[in-house]
Amino acid sequence: MMKLNIFHRTDPGRYEIFKQQQDLVHSLGMKTSIFLHYFDLFQDHIVADALAYNEEFGDEIGLALNRLEGPGMDDISRGLEHIWLFDEEQKRQLMEMALGKFEEVFERMPTAVTSYHFDSSALRILKEIAPEVEGLVGGCFEEGVRVFHGCNHSWYLFNEGMPWGPWFPAKGHTLRPAADETDWAGVVAVPHLARDMSLSYEGRNDFWASHPPNVIRGMGNDASFCPYDLNLIDQYRMQADFNGHTYYNTFVGTQWLTWNHNSEYPPEVAWDLYTKQLTYFKQLKDQGELDDLTLTEYARWHKESRAFAEPEVYLAKEMLYQSHKHYFWHIDPDLRVLIDANQGGSIGDLRAYIGRVEKATGPDTPNRENGAYPYLIQSQYRTGYPNHSFDGSRTTLKLVKNGQEVDLCTVPTKVASVERSSAGSRIVLTPASVVFPDGSSVAVETTYVIEPGGIITLKRSLSGETEGVLATEYLKGAPGCTEYPTDLHGIVLQVVDSETTQEMDYLYRRRRLEVVEPKCVGAVVPQVNSRVMMAPENGSTPSSGLAREGNLFEPYFVLELTYDTNTSTEFSTCLTITA
Repeated sequence: MMKLNIFHRTDPGRYEIFKQQQDLVHSLGMKTSIFLHYFDLFQDHIVADALAYNEEFGDEIGLALNRLEGPGMDDISRGLEHIWLFDEEQKRQLMEMALGKFEEVFERMPTAVTSYHFDSSALRILKEIAPEVEGLVGGCFEEGVRVFHGCNHSWYLFNEGMPWGPWFPAKGHTLRPAADETDWAGVVAVPHLARDMSLSYEGRNDFWASHPPNVIRGMGNDASFCPYDLNLIDQYRMQADFNGHTYYNTFVGTQWLTWNHNSEYPPEVAWDLYTKQLTYFKQLKDQGELDDLTLTEYARWHKESRAFAEPEVYLAKEMLYQSHKHYFWHIDPDLRVLIDANQGGSIGDLRAYIGRVEKATGPDTPNRENGAYPYLIQSQYRTGYPNHSFDGSRTTLKLVKNGQEVDLCTVPTKVASVERSSAGSRIVLTPASVVFPDGSSVAVETTYVIEPGGIITLKRSLSGETEGVLATEYLKGAPGCTEYPTDLHGIVLQVVDSETTQEMDYLYRRRRLEVVEPKCVGAVVPQVNSRVMMAPENGSTPSSGLAREGNLFEPYFVLELTYDTNTSTEFSTCLTITA
């Protein structure tokens, strides 16, 4: 079953377009959550229409903390529209003003609020002023560096590292799923739009989401022909096979349904594609496969139906460009991990939620505008597989035979199967066929098991001409929030054997620690409040281990465990991330 939210924001300058949107949804027998801005609350006809929509169609009336302008507010906001970018004193002033006016007009506080992002201090203040708030639009999945670049370096929204679906925001960092009720900020958050989970990793994703006019911006349509819009809905519907349910929303502003400099097409095309999307929702509803809810209704369902620790997964199959790439996402309160099947099953993005990094934004914080949850691995930003100089942030399996190395990242695979339960997730990749320069070949089958507590187990099974092959599990980490390096001082590298532990502070000298028959190799990474350990599992016996620092031209750390396939062609490695 797909749970659907349809969101609309009022717009005095294009109010007739807003009313047309409302009429279209109602003609299809569905309802919306409508969000009024502070300045809308002074317009009697807007308030009257909202009340009429609520009474006749069951639409929800919520508050939009976007476009922070209006009587008395302009002196505080001074043209800044985004609540997360003010200092804490101004956040409180603005929200007291907006929420107070809402209560004055409707004789109650809103239960649903929207913004592109709420940082931890904004959400805390919101709940202090209006504890009645139950649901909010709380972030834009993976909008950050690439959208900033794509918008001519002028869109200061950094929301990377967050959940792609609804979540219980944590008090200390709203983009992290809360571990339990004591860690919870007290609302259910949903993302601003459902994003394409392949293109969210590969590039900017504001074009590729549940917003037909934005797909026009990305030129993903041929006039009114755009199968992508409905294919994206269907891919989200597929996730119910793994998670038992799926969530979707659409949030199209009025400016996208009129003449717009971002589109080469007239408004009729945007309206046509938006109508097709909504009509498909109606068809699914009639078939009993979709339930349209207000945001507050969804928040209540989520609280009743979802446990804090429940993991969620997403199997993404790239469809717009027909590359047939597979990406697998897993999220729980301890980890968010992306497995890139197109690069042999490497980990391409890893967020160590278990470190419980706290972050507020605003000019009174050291974070300023960047609200992202930091990564431990991000291959798209930090080089990944080498194509120019050194490789960068990623994991892989390196196979060496007769001195010749093949990196599993060069061998595309697919996701063969996915299993998910409250105990975690398990995926099996199709076998990767590795061919050495001498013509011999080895097949590698990879299984991932991801469990609560920050535990990722990689199981490898090699077959074929394996004699003389050394197999090295390889992790190259680099904490950060953007594509630029951060200071790695403070990292401590470790190697452990049965008798001793060797340690080394990170000093950018490309030194290494090596050990024979290791028990584990690891790194303490204070930048993400975490310790990363690689250890053999299930009786596997690596012949050697390594931990290495980089330098200023290679600002990463490396962990390796090497297995001799003459001993065994099957081995397991446990990657454990702890606080």
